[in-house]
Amino acid sequence: MLRKNLASALTLMFALVMFVSLASASPAQAKDKNCSDFNSQAAAQQYFESNGGGPNNNVDGLDADGDGEACESNPCPCSGYSGGGGGGNNGGTKPKSHNLTAKLVRGGTAKVVGKVTTFKNHKVRVLRKVGAGPYKGYKSVKTGPKTGAFKTVVKKAGKKRTCFSVVVPGTKKYRKTTKNIGCIN
Repeated sequence: MLRKNLASALTLMFALVMFVSLASASPAQAKDKNCSDFNSQAAAQQYFESNGGGPNNNVDGLDADGDGEACESNPCPCSGYSGGGGGGNNGGTKPKSHNLTAKLVRGGTAKVVGKVTTFKNHKVRVLRKVGAGPYKGYKSVKTGPKTGAFKTVVKKAGKKRTCFSVVVPGTKKYRKTTKNIGCIN
């Protein structure tokens, strides 16, 4: 009888220990988020950055073009330029686009040439797409302090078709603006 009670007590104690250890375990990792899980671009950006997201870390695949800005097609309020320490939401309305002109100049040495009159003396990003792959960050170029002009040499990646895009980050006044400027075959 004593053995039976001891066995029952041990079984009960084991079950209790298992229950307590399972109950105190940290919750399972939340499932990956999608842009549709957020009601605004700013909410997606906050989640993205708080989980280590940026141009080199695409948390949950929320940054389609690799520029560090999550869910850009979501409605505002928008985060603005994440690199600038926050961003205005412009009262909940979508800010207007930057005044960006850019082109790919082909020839002996290919160049990206352009001007952003609304973003002087700051860096814009040139993205590169190789073959059927996605656009990825390629280089940063500083715009001129007086006119916002910029120019940089670009190179084709091997024998594959290589396309380029220019991205001007969002600010409190202007939304992020992207322009696909052409390809080198």
